[in-house]
Amino acid sequence: MAILTSSLTRRGFLASTAAAGLLLPFGTACAATPRKGGDFRLAMAGGSSDNSLDPRAFTQQVQRVIGVAVCNQLVEILPDGTLTPELAESWQSNDAINWILKIRQGVTFHNGKALDAEDVVYSINLHRGKTTSGAKSLFDAISEIKANGPHEVAVTLASPNAEFMHTFADYHAMIVPAGFEDWQKLVGTGGYILESFQPGIRATLNRNGNYWKTDRAHVERVTLTVMNDSTARLAALQSGAADVINQLDRKVFPLVERNQALKVVRSPGAVHWTFIGAFNAEPTKNNDVRQALKFGCDRQAMLDLIMRGLGTLGNDHPIAPNNPYYNGALEQRVFDPDKASFHLKKAGLERLTLDLYTSDAALPEAVSLSEVYQSKAGTAGIDLKVIRRPADGYWSDTWMKRPFTVSSWLNRPVDQTFSLIYGTDSAWNESYWSNARFDKLLAEGKATLDFDKRKEIYGELQAILNDEGPSIIPIFADFLDARSVKVQGFEPSGVSDLSGDRIIERVWLDE
Repeated sequence: MAILTSSLTRRGFLASTAAAGLLLPFGTACAATPRKGGDFRLAMAGGSSDNSLDPRAFTQQVQRVIGVAVCNQLVEILPDGTLTPELAESWQSNDAINWILKIRQGVTFHNGKALDAEDVVYSINLHRGKTTSGAKSLFDAISEIKANGPHEVAVTLASPNAEFMHTFADYHAMIVPAGFEDWQKLVGTGGYILESFQPGIRATLNRNGNYWKTDRAHVERVTLTVMNDSTARLAALQSGAADVINQLDRKVFPLVERNQALKVVRSPGAVHWTFIGAFNAEPTKNNDVRQALKFGCDRQAMLDLIMRGLGTLGNDHPIAPNNPYYNGALEQRVFDPDKASFHLKKAGLERLTLDLYTSDAALPEAVSLSEVYQSKAGTAGIDLKVIRRPADGYWSDTWMKRPFTVSSWLNRPVDQTFSLIYGTDSAWNESYWSNARFDKLLAEGKATLDFDKRKEIYGELQAILNDEGPSIIPIFADFLDARSVKVQGFEPSGVSDLSGDRIIERVWLDE
C-alpha cells in the first residue's frame, strides 16, 4: 500500500482535495504586498447570546471565526481547496490506519506556554468518548491517540480512512493548551489574542506580535459586532461603520455590485440547507410522508425567486453537482403534485398539515424559502404552517427538537458530510435517521482507497438518501459576503463564507 504523507506534489494535493469535494472556482488572489496595521471592523450574522468559545460547542459562524483567529488547527484548507499543514508540520501513514504527525516546533500559546504533543492530544480528546462535542462522531474514529515525544503524535484509527487528515480541519478541532478550560477567555497559538467576548454582542481581538505565520495577521485590531439583521449589516457597510459583512441579502446583490466603494465576494455552492423530517416523530417518520414533502417542494421556484439564480439545484442528498463524487445517474427530483398526492395516499392521508419551523439563523433567506415551499406545497395536498423562530437560540431551542425544521450545512469532505448528518451514532444526526445499510456502506467507503470504487459506494449512499432519507435539500447556495474596497486579501472559499472563516488573519487594509 502506498505511503500517505503531507509531502504530496501539488497535483496530488489537488487530486485528493477534489476527491474530498473541496475544489470550486475561485477568484484571483490579490498580488499586492499586504500592509500591516489598522483597525478591522467585521459585522456578522451567526451569533447569539448562548454562544460559547468552547470548541465542542461551536455551531455558529461567529464562534468559528473567533476560534480560528485565536487558535490554530493541525491542518488548514486553503481557498483553492488544498489541504496544507498548520500545527501538524507533516504526517505519514503506511496503511491509512496508523498515522504519525510531526508537530511544529517554536510555536507559543498566548499565555507563554510552548506548543507540544500533549496539547494536541488533550485538544483532540475533547471531542472523543464522553463529550458533548458536535464532532464526536468524527473523532471517535480514533481508537488511540498519544504523544510519542514532545513533538510527535501517534494516531490509530478503528478502521482505514484515506482522507483522515481532513478531519483535523473540522472547525471544532482547535488546539488549546493541555488542561485548558477557561473557554470565555480562549487561548490559542493563533494570529490574534482575545481581549473581550460578549456572546451575541461583540468581540475584540488584538494582533499577536509573536505569530509564527509571518505572512498572516496583518491588521492590528479587530472588532467583531454581531448583527443578525441583514438590513443593519448592509447599513453598517454602506456608512463605513463596518469593513466586511457576511450573508449579504440576495435582494440587494445588484445594488451592492453597482456601488464602486463596495465589492461582493461570492463563494459558489458553498452551503446547502435542509428541511428536516424527523425520523423519531410523527408524521415525518413515515417515508411516504417524507417522499410527499420532497415532491411537494418546488426547488426551481426557490432558486429563481429567492436565490436569484445564485446557486444550483439539490436532489435531496448533501453532495453538490460540482463534487467529483456526485451521482449524476439519479433523476433530478422536480415539483410534482401528483406524485406527492400518491405518497400521501400510501401513508393513509388525503392531505397533510404540518408545522414548519424556520429561522434566518440557518440562512438569511430561510424564511422566504419556507414561504415559497408553503405556497407551492398547498397544490400538492400539503398544508404547511410556517413558524418563524428568532435567530437567537434557534440551534438550542428548535433544531433537533421539532418534527419539521430548517437547517444548513457547510461543504465538508464527503465522508464527514455523510457521517455527521446521517450516521446513526452522530451527535449531529439532526433527523435521528438510522439506516443499517447506509452505515455499513459508509464504513466501506472510508476504508476504500481506490477512488472509482469509493465513488460507486458514495453514489449508492446518495441514492439511499434520495429514496429514504430524512432531508429535503432543494438548493446548494452561493455564499455572498461584501467588503469595502479598502479590504484586500479576501478570497472566496469552498469551505464557507468569510474566506473559509479565516478572514481575520488573511485580510489587510489598503488606506
